[in-house]
Amino acid sequence: MASRLYALAVARDTANLVDGDAALALARASTRTLMALSPQAALLMRSFAQEEIDRLSMDCTEEAQGAIALIQDAINMA
Repeated sequence: MASRLYALAVARDTANLVDGDAALALARASTRTLMALSPQAALLMRSFAQEEIDRLSMDCTEEAQGAIALIQDAINMA
């Protein structure tokens, strides 16, 4: 029974990682698309991203710092 529960937990963790990777890939593609539309769209995207970074900075958690790094990476990649 314990091995079955462990296998289910591993499967769920794997599914969550795949979902997270897919969400990150789509977010990066969306960011690049918006940034490429026009200089105004790029400026607006950077402004919204900075608002999110500022909001996350107030959390003072490792998770928030990781999210900030992902946002900055997406903006700089575009």
